[in-house]
Amino acid sequence: MSRRRDQKGIALPAIIFMIVVVALLVGAMAQILNVSSGIVDIRTQSSRAFWAAKAGAEWAAYQINSSNTCAAATGTLSINGFQVTVTCSSADYNEAGSTVRVYELDIQAQSAGSPVNLDYVSRQLTVVLNVES
Repeated sequence: MSRRRDQKGIALPAIIFMIVVVALLVGAMAQILNVSSGIVDIRTQSSRAFWAAKAGAEWAAYQINSSNTCAAATGTLSINGFQVTVTCSSADYNEAGSTVRVYELDIQAQSAGSPVNLDYVSRQLTVVLNVES
């Protein structure tokens, strides 16, 4: 009669270890992909906010050229889901015998929602216009 030898092997623990390592790597890659897609979304929204603010500046410049007053260039607009707020101030200066009116436009474009939201973006522009009278 022969004695049965206890079998000892490393194959099963090694395979389990490899499965766990691969699962952790897949989970880490999924997390990285998720975070990077969120960053792309914020960058896209940020770019849209900038262009909405720029559109508000163009609108205000047109209003000033049409009426020569700050009152016409002050207001709140809704542009592509962004609230664009335009404020205007002006001052007259005398340069070389002619009067120059300087308009300063402050434009802020912000997405809907509260600043505590993760997808909230806001962009602010300042534009200075010189108009000779």
